[in-house]
Order: sequence, then C-alpha cells, then structure tokens
Amino acid sequence: MNVTGAIRDRRFGPPRAAWFPIDRPGRGRERRSAELHGQRINFEVDSLGRPPDADSTGAWRLTERFGLVWARPIETEPDLPSLPPRPSSTLRCIAYSEVGARADYDQAVLGLVDPAHVPMIHQSWWRRSDRRRVKTKLYSPSPFGFTARAADAFSSTAVYDLVREERTVTIEFRLPSIRLERVTARGFELINLTTVTPVREGAVVLRNLILCSDPRAGLLRPVLSAAGRAFLRQDVAVLERLDGRGPHLPLVFVGDPDRPSAFYFAAKAGLARAERDGVAFENPVEPQTLKWRT
Repeated sequence: MNVTGAIRDRRFGPPRAAWFPIDRPGRGRERRSAELHGQRINFEVDSLGRPPDADSTGAWRLTERFGLVWARPIETEPDLPSLPPRPSSTLRCIAYSEVGARADYDQAVLGLVDPAHVPMIHQSWWRRSDRRRVKTKLYSPSPFGFTARAADAFSSTAVYDLVREERTVTIEFRLPSIRLERVTARGFELINLTTVTPVREGAVVLRNLILCSDPRAGLLRPVLSAAGRAFLRQDVAVLERLDGRGPHLPLVFVGDPDRPSAFYFAAKAGLARAERDGVAFENPVEPQTLKWRT
C-alpha cells in the first residue's frame, strides 16, 4: 500500500456515489424529509415503515438496512461500494442515538478508525479509560475497507465482559463511513454500528445503533440510547473545536496506531480512482499485525 500517495491524494470530502444513512424508518405510512450532500430528499415510507426504491423525483435510490434509511444517487453504480449484508432477523434494536455536528467529514470519519480515539475522547466506565496496556490486533482487507480482530485476550470494552461465554470481537470499517463492531458467542450476537453522514459541507450527523439477539437487552434501550447520545456528544465537542480547520490540518502518520487512518485514506483514494476510471475497486489494504498501548 502506497501510504505516501494516499496522504497526498487524500481527497477531502465524502464520495458522492456511496450509500449514507439519512433517517430511521417510520412507523406506518408517512412523508419524510432528510438532507444529504446539501440536497433535500423527500420520501414516503409504506405501511410497514419501509422506504421505496426511489423518491418521486427519481434522483435518489433508497433502501433500509440495520433499521436505518440509506440513500445514494440513483444513477450511480449500485455496488461501488455496497452496503454490508443484512443482519440476522433474530437481532433487535436495543439502542439508537444521533447527533449533528459542525465538522469536516474526514475528521469525523477518522474517529471511527483511530485506535487512540476511544481512550482519549470517551470517558465512561465501559471504556476502561483508566487502564493502559499493549493491544495486538490483526488487520486484514475486507469488502471496501478492512477488519480488525484481537490477537490477545484484552477487550477495550468492559461491558463485553458480561458475555460469559468465550466471545469473538471484530471491528469492520467499510467505505464510505461505516464502523461495524460484532460480538459473537455461543447463542449470542451483538452488532454496534456507527456511521457518519455528510448533511452538507461542514456539517455531519453521527449515528449509533446497537442490535442484539438477547430480547432481555431491549429493557435497557432508554438507558443505552441516552448513553449513546452522551458518547456521541463527546465526539461532537472535539470535532467542533476543529471546525473550519479540519481540511487544512497536516496529516502525520507515525507508527502502528496511525496505520488504520492511512488505510482509510488509501481505500478512499482507491474508490475515487475506480469511480473516475469506471473500473472495479481494488482494495489497497494488506494484512498486517499492529500493536499499540491504550
């Protein structure tokens, strides 16, 4: 992977041909409105709360995934990049939160991939901000991005210790701005989805959604949703301090902790080339083992 080239060709701004979440499905038939790339999208959900394939103007293609409404220009290639596969029908939403921010798009997305982001920004009991030790993670290319798997027994999220069975935790980043954390154990699955949507230039919406296979977890929805909003507001507080400076900040990648950020810019540049030249996306990320202390 040519990291130097990725930094020089970082192309600040969101890819316009990609899927982005714009809203939650309604409950029953109703008219909805959302904004993406500075353009207004008006659509109607059906009696089951699902969006149609396109709005009445024919300019946008809509779909539902992970309990969210996603949009992209209808004239663009449908698989560049594609959305993650639909989750299992046994999963139920146990938390949802969204927060708007005045922020540069790429600075917001870096919060999804930077391994130092969580212990530095988020101060919560379930994030173990007071513990520092070396983590080892295996990174590998995955569709339109990369996936990290822990190579040791350490988990950065204390709440996952409540899963008594032997568990597997993977974190997938998929272009344009999708962070998909999966926790699986015997008879248990949890998906923690975080996204960044470019509402207009200099403005984004951060969304967090948690799905779980254990129906009892739904009782915690009000508490988890409130915690999610507090969590996202911590991101917003930092992003808005950078408001107006994000695209002009120099990028200096040093050592293993910065490699995921380099992966993001390299993958984004690869997507831009594929769109420009009308060719298949070639993932520039190569398998690597990374270590850092957080």
